[in-house]
Amino acid sequence: MMFSIIEHIEYLMTRHDCVVIPGWGAFIANYGVAGYDEDSEVMGRPQRLITFNSSVSHNDGLIAQSIVRREGLDYNEAMRFIADSVTAFRQQLSGGNEVSMGRLGYFRACGDARMEFVPFQNEYACDGFYGLSDMELKTVSVLEQELADQEAARTAIVPHKPNLFSRKAAQIAASVAVLIGLGVLLSTPIIVDRNHGMAGMAPEVTAPQSQQLGVSVQQGVVAQPVEVVDNHPGIAAVGNSSGKYYMVIATLRNQQELDSFKAKYAALVPYMKLLEYKGYTCVYVARSDDYGTLMDLRGELPERLRDVWIYN
Repeated sequence: MMFSIIEHIEYLMTRHDCVVIPGWGAFIANYGVAGYDEDSEVMGRPQRLITFNSSVSHNDGLIAQSIVRREGLDYNEAMRFIADSVTAFRQQLSGGNEVSMGRLGYFRACGDARMEFVPFQNEYACDGFYGLSDMELKTVSVLEQELADQEAARTAIVPHKPNLFSRKAAQIAASVAVLIGLGVLLSTPIIVDRNHGMAGMAPEVTAPQSQQLGVSVQQGVVAQPVEVVDNHPGIAAVGNSSGKYYMVIATLRNQQELDSFKAKYAALVPYMKLLEYKGYTCVYVARSDDYGTLMDLRGELPERLRDVWIYN
């Protein structure tokens, strides 16, 4: 099956505050309200943060129904696919590897058969308030004191009679500045996409930055030129002719995009195989019956291709 459970989880978390992976745990959205910190003089923005609870693992049907709608499977086939995905996750963790949840974050083993979820903070982490930023917001008394200090400094250099009108005007200006800042913060519209249209059909290949996340190759858009790795002993040893798992490095729309992709990654051409999927051409470089083996091979790929998709 040439699709991933991760893309369904990402999609569902933009529309629900709780999504359960049966037998694995639940992703839960927590909300934080805006608040003012007097010590730092900063008005913090409201937030929607993704957490994980491994004790909530019952089947709420969301993922299964999403797979049924988009992939055309029946419910029992969808449940078997979810169970196989959870088995692959556990195998990957037991091998000392991290388990990527796409743009939501990743899991890592913590010892004593425990695991930890590390969330990413970005628009795909389902933060409906993404785009708002914290605001430095001084109180009127602080602004008045700063103006008084500036006036005192000027007076010490050039003595002059106090101008009561200008001081009153400065106080009014400081008050207006604070009110304008609060108005902008509290009146900014929050737009959360709650449309029920399904996500795009074509899978995507993302490239890592600080935590396996970054620039992506989506629906045939070719990645920028990267460094060339001349030999791939691990990929050659695993081979690409058998095994239920595929290491897919690109999904392209036509021959022109395929030719361009091969030109940019000429060193990988001897290992490339093609697989047609719903009108797209998937490029994979290795196959194996072991999920962890393919994940271990990512280090032999050019840096921008290391966040591969593993399909079965």
